[in-house]
Amino acid sequence: MAWAVFLLVCAITSVIGQDANPTDSVGSQTFIVGAIEHPVYLKKKEDGSYEGFDQDVLNEISKLIGVDFRIKPPDDGRYGMEVDGRWNGMVGELIERKIDMAMGLYITTERERVIDLSKPLMEEHVEMLVKKLPMMDQADWWALTYGIMSNEVWVVICVSFFLVAIVLFVIIRVSPYESRAYSAEVGEASRLSTFGHSLWICFSAMSWQGVDYSPRSFSGRFLFVFFFGFIVWTIILCTGSIAGFFLTNPAAVSVRAPVESWDDLAATDGIRPVLVSGGGSERFFKESKVPMYRRIYDKAIKVSSSEEGLKRARLGVAAYICMSSIARYHSNQKPCDLMSIHDAQGIVGRRSMGIGLPIGSPLRTEVSLAILQLREDGTIHRLYQKWTARQGQCANAEFSGPSAKQQQPALHYHQLGVRDMLPIFVELVVAAILSLCIMGAEVVWDKRRSKATRKASTPDKTTGACEDTNI
Repeated sequence: MAWAVFLLVCAITSVIGQDANPTDSVGSQTFIVGAIEHPVYLKKKEDGSYEGFDQDVLNEISKLIGVDFRIKPPDDGRYGMEVDGRWNGMVGELIERKIDMAMGLYITTERERVIDLSKPLMEEHVEMLVKKLPMMDQADWWALTYGIMSNEVWVVICVSFFLVAIVLFVIIRVSPYESRAYSAEVGEASRLSTFGHSLWICFSAMSWQGVDYSPRSFSGRFLFVFFFGFIVWTIILCTGSIAGFFLTNPAAVSVRAPVESWDDLAATDGIRPVLVSGGGSERFFKESKVPMYRRIYDKAIKVSSSEEGLKRARLGVAAYICMSSIARYHSNQKPCDLMSIHDAQGIVGRRSMGIGLPIGSPLRTEVSLAILQLREDGTIHRLYQKWTARQGQCANAEFSGPSAKQQQPALHYHQLGVRDMLPIFVELVVAAILSLCIMGAEVVWDKRRSKATRKASTPDKTTGACEDTNI
């Protein structure tokens, strides 16, 4: 009986020991590795296995030191920070020896006090993601003619053209002052009051050619005042947007991003920095002693997730600040509307990333030596490029500041968008509605005047009839 109990205890102990191997020997077959899903470092496939930079590094280390690894995400999904004197995330699990290793930990003084960290696996720095500005080559005359405005703006112009034509047609048909003017001056009101003639009037106004007849009623002239204002504003915007295209110096208009450096971001008010609350990037700017970085932190928008930061950056009014791996990954993914901006040296917020292990782990020396070998033979760099830049689907996704050389110099322009045309378009719509209201007032006023005129003329006829009778 005692032997049976002893064997049962041994079996239970061996099963428990399969979850982690905090032993003093590297001879164990499988070690539990904590890792968090990340767009670049780790992705879970449909079959439950993992792929990514972390998985490839573990495979290379496994070949070098002869052990196997099994990935286990942390229970709370955190990397690890100290809260009320207690560490959470993967750092806490390393302290409690629930796991044998932890991937993707930044090497900090606080973490070095409670766990062992390997040699730096790689280094990252802070970058920002901004929305790309449209770019056009000098030889692309088709784009010069039609690409100066977005498709939405062309729709707005066409809608404005037909809106004014329809309202003008209604005014010519209904307003008594307009129809009388046509009959008195031209004598062919029926021919000139067609919808085709209204279109011709609007087209002539847009091309600044003039027409043989212009509106005579107050409602028609009121509408045309705002239509001419719409035309003038559109021409001003197009002229200002395309002026730089004809400059002889490409460098004068070769801006590819709304901001090109951290100095620009700190100085401008048009682009707001965005930081994820509690992230490493926020901590860097918050604790920095550099006045420029402090200004960036003071005016930054704090968001709760990376997705919200990307959304704000795509609106073109914010610069999402994140680590280099995140920036380069998203700038190389469709719809290819984002660009990563960083300093030429890549030293802003530079931090080393290593593999965490429990204090006294026998794996530390073996893992550190394996990392050094992988860095020396270029394996780490090759794997990083594999999961960031080489998987990219976009061109011109990176910009390293004003001093960087342009691979393909090209002239750039500001493509007109809906936001540029929206104020004047709204004014034109309001003017069209008001002109119809004025036309209605003209009809009512004309009827009252006609009625008053008939009443004034009726007594004279009655008096004349009576006089005839008396005679």
